[in-house]
Amino acid sequence: MNRKNLIPREILSQIKMWIDKPEIIILLGARQVGKSSIMQLLMQEMSPDEYIYFDLEDTYNLEIVSSVEKFLAYLKAQRLNSKKRIKVFIDEFHYLPEPARFLKLIHDHHQELKLIISGSSSFEIRRKFTDALTGRKVVFTVHPLNFSEYLLFRNSSLLSIKKEVDFFKVLQDFDTVKNFHLMTPKILSELHDFIIFGGYPLPALSTESEVRIQRLKEIHNTYLQKDIKDLTNLENIPQFNRLVSFLSVQNGNLLNINEISKETGIKRRHLEKYLFLLEKTFVVNILRPYYRNRQKELIKMPKIYFSDTGLRNINIVDLRPLEKRDDVGFLAENFFFSEFLKKRLIMDNIYFWRDKQQHEVDFIIIKDNQLIPVEVKYQRFVKPVISSSLKYFVEKFKLANAVVITKDYLEKVKQKVNIYFIPLWMV
Repeated sequence: MNRKNLIPREILSQIKMWIDKPEIIILLGARQVGKSSIMQLLMQEMSPDEYIYFDLEDTYNLEIVSSVEKFLAYLKAQRLNSKKRIKVFIDEFHYLPEPARFLKLIHDHHQELKLIISGSSSFEIRRKFTDALTGRKVVFTVHPLNFSEYLLFRNSSLLSIKKEVDFFKVLQDFDTVKNFHLMTPKILSELHDFIIFGGYPLPALSTESEVRIQRLKEIHNTYLQKDIKDLTNLENIPQFNRLVSFLSVQNGNLLNINEISKETGIKRRHLEKYLFLLEKTFVVNILRPYYRNRQKELIKMPKIYFSDTGLRNINIVDLRPLEKRDDVGFLAENFFFSEFLKKRLIMDNIYFWRDKQQHEVDFIIIKDNQLIPVEVKYQRFVKPVISSSLKYFVEKFKLANAVVITKDYLEKVKQKVNIYFIPLWMV
């Protein structure tokens, strides 16, 4: 990897906080989402004798790390700087047959070594690790680029504007943020581009449209044809692919297992397994319904969105400009949800809400124990308008604020509560 071309990610500062602490650092995320680049960025700040790097897709490296004895003998032969704690970077650790045993032994008996590892499947952690690393690890999920990072990767002059604005800044300091609204027409082009092609770093760095499409297609095909097989030993790949294509069209709808089974011809037990794999390999995100009774959240039908809109669009073979599409509403919802997940703090949560009378609110954010209902209406507004469902929810839960996400309309109005109309790019 050419280190000169590495571009920092926002999660890097969070990871650095743990670099000198005893816990094993685990980076989880889809293939080609930037985990290896984050490792390289961390290594850039170290002298060559302070760290060692293993990519376990390389069978030679996999053999070295196949046992603690071989691994320690290899490190000794490298004559690394014994005066400092050695940072050991292990990429794609899930290829190890018994990763939990290996990591536990190193962590517990070799404090002179600090482990930083990456993997493409939280499914593998659950399957291979059990409880062996409890209290010994800190886990970071590496997402595709958020919109601010995308502007950085594209070397956009609009990055400085976007860095001054986000969803919660609008709510906290509306009068200051509204000064940036003049930039909305210019930034919409970049936003639409991001929604169509998504946030995988390699396509984002590409300037030619055909190259971007080919790279996105390669990521999609590699996952479906190789990774899912390697990670899960799944036998019926065509059936799995059929489900992915079906979900791509159903993006943002309720996840009705019985209906999907009927439409696709896939048995329920297989469907449940496939959905679990899709979530744990970072292809889809599950949005659960909001209830005051938490048990109901687990039994009621959730919604499903793709982790990356580019991956979803390449799956349905539709990369047309946003203004020519009839799925703009779903794509805008998907963008909002994925941006929230990429940026949220550890105690923040997000749901959707629907009642028996068919009142529905797209998203319910819980921050600092406060509810913030959000409707996504990606269209032009000439005056503030809110739906009956949003009004009903605000009155039912006696809230102070509500949000409507728009295409380019920014306004704050008082209708018993504060209603914020916020352009999607400001999320």
